[in-house]
Amino acid sequence: MKQQRLGVMGGMFDPVHDGHLAAARLALDALALERVHLVPCARPNHRSEPGISAEHRVAMLELAIAGDQRLIVDTRELQRPGVSYMVDTLRSFVAEFPHAILVYILGQDSFYSLPRWYQWRELLDLCHLAVINRPAELGAEESGMPAELDAEYQQRKVADVDSLMATARGRILRLHNLDMPASSTAVRSSLLQGKRAVPVPAAVLEYIELHGLYRPF
Repeated sequence: MKQQRLGVMGGMFDPVHDGHLAAARLALDALALERVHLVPCARPNHRSEPGISAEHRVAMLELAIAGDQRLIVDTRELQRPGVSYMVDTLRSFVAEFPHAILVYILGQDSFYSLPRWYQWRELLDLCHLAVINRPAELGAEESGMPAELDAEYQQRKVADVDSLMATARGRILRLHNLDMPASSTAVRSSLLQGKRAVPVPAAVLEYIELHGLYRPF
């Protein structure tokens, strides 16, 4: 029986944009995952709380993934009190899916910030990491990586999917094919300036306009 492969992708999704969806689908296809759980953060540890309610962020996510059964909005962090630590979230996935291979999907910037995360080394032992690089980041993989993270990376890095999936957890693979330089910060900035040519799904933009979100007042 083939071992289940599940992806986990956390974030504020404030708002969800085309880059989030492209990263999730890249991981789905490249790693042959059954599905990716998109986990909205309730209370972040390293940034201010979002100005948009969790209900709005979840509603936009649901609209963004409508029709794609491989993507799931997972609200477990919103149901848990306190700061949303990813290590706790991944422990809950391990408890729920004890026999699955879990892959946490993140971008290079988030990967480089791992040493500032709560119990970040324990996180590395709960899952694999799929680090998605944009084309501009290619050739600069080691530049700017904190020394303590680099030490872990050198021990855990693998070159291909087969090597990643040969064990249940603890390895790091880079995926290099995402040409989608969108960010929630840039999307919010454009919306606050009254721009509507933004990289978000049409249904999400309609929701934003309907509810008057991301306005300068």
